[in-house]
Amino acid sequence: MKPILVTCYLNPDLDGVSGSFAYAEFLQKTNKNAVAGIFGEPHEEAKYILDCFSIECPKVLLDSNDFDEVILVDSSDLKGLGGKIPPEKVVEIIDHRKINDAGAFPNAKIQIELVGAAATLVAEKFMENDTVVSKEAAVLLCGGILSNTLNFKAGVTTERDRAAFNWLNKTAQLPVNFWRELFLAKSDLAGDKLRERIIGDFAWFEMGGKKVGIAQIEMIGAKKLIEDRETDILQILEEVRMEKQLDFIFQSTLELEGGKNFFVTENSKTKRLLEKVLNIEFAGNFATREGLIMRKQIVPLLKEELES
Repeated sequence: MKPILVTCYLNPDLDGVSGSFAYAEFLQKTNKNAVAGIFGEPHEEAKYILDCFSIECPKVLLDSNDFDEVILVDSSDLKGLGGKIPPEKVVEIIDHRKINDAGAFPNAKIQIELVGAAATLVAEKFMENDTVVSKEAAVLLCGGILSNTLNFKAGVTTERDRAAFNWLNKTAQLPVNFWRELFLAKSDLAGDKLRERIIGDFAWFEMGGKKVGIAQIEMIGAKKLIEDRETDILQILEEVRMEKQLDFIFQSTLELEGGKNFFVTENSKTKRLLEKVLNIEFAGNFATREGLIMRKQIVPLLKEELES
């Protein structure tokens, strides 16, 4: 019998990589034939934690042809799969996004719960079934929770995320300031790394008959990045807007130490939309918002406005 593939979206972040790795382990420990795999290139943050703890990265795949059944973790969006997985192959989805395409997967058991990280939902599988988690899986899941909750400062953070992290860290034993090392690992955007990050983690959505594109970058040193490379950011965004024929486009850069968002766009329609929805004010192509707000929180607000 072919194994079940446990995977996430194309070019996954740490939450997707950790969830795929750990849920495959959980299934194996509960007598299921499952393997973890990913499509594309994992984010720098995921590479950092894999290298730091000498954890073997899930196998990089080109397609899902060798698998009859697929489980998605931290993924429920058809576009995010990049055409690598036929929807009918998906038998289970574990995700935490309010806006999703879960209904497009006709054979899938759906678990979508609004916690901070998909890693939390996977950790709870181990906790609820009294299943031993390996140090490798515990480290990755802790990293996924830290990353997606922005060290528990993001508005999406729940007590379930904190409880899962505390349970996992009994095994992971991460250093107290590991969150900062993790965030610094994804804060180097020199040279072509900026373009790679914007395009690699770009997402667009259809709402109210419009197409909205959002680039999200989480880092330490966000204000300096924008001051130094605003022209580059705007040029990349315009290229993406033209390629995908988007009506609205912007970059949201989250400052992980200062606890604020910086928004960048030169699209006048986008500025007006964000000013109304987020109660911010643009000065030129730049706006600041106190407090951290993530793309998954912004999208429902934009959807409500554009579909009203």
